Amino acid sequence: MFESRSSQRLVIKCDENESRFPIEVLNLWDLTELEIIGGNFTYFPEDISILKKLKKLSLISTKIAIIPKEVFELPALQYLSLKNNRLSELPELESRSHLKELILGRNNLSAKSLENFFNEIPNLHYLDLGNNRIEEIPYSLYRLQKLRRLNLENNKLNELPLKLKELKNLHHLSVENNPFPIKEKESIERNFKITF
Repeated sequence: MFESRSSQRLVIKCDENESRFPIEVLNLWDLTELEIIGGNFTYFPEDISILKKLKKLSLISTKIAIIPKEVFELPALQYLSLKNNRLSELPELESRSHLKELILGRNNLSAKSLENFFNEIPNLHYLDLGNNRIEEIPYSLYRLQKLRRLNLENNKLNELPLKLKELKNLHHLSVENNPFPIKEKESIERNFKITF
């Protein structure tokens, strides 16, 4: 394990065989940024809620399959990257999240696993759902009225509902490498000004 720390930022790079979550980070109450890369973790501690000043959290390629709701409910957290893990479901949130950027790319998420997930994340500006197993747009996504950028590349979408146009702040939409039929591609090009 390699560790790099500045006063309020900590980066931990783990070997792919490292199965013990670095629980000692929970003693660093002043942390505002935490990045953990690599490892082979089977769990993520709910006690993360003790890091009340955490604004930015990245858990990249850690092989985590379950993430507790406490992560999303951290009071100062604005950026969360869970890229390249084994997530197939997300927790049901019980209170509002302050997240503005959420990266969930390269996991095993489906539309069903996201069905009600976005209801408690109203301030989201950037959402990356690329490289998952999403076969349709989850209804709760339409509640993200502040959303500016949405990545849905490399999923299993075969339709892009016009309802997405109701997201008035959405300026960037990526949908490449989805199995859209020819007629749907033509409709997307016409309605969303996206070229395939």
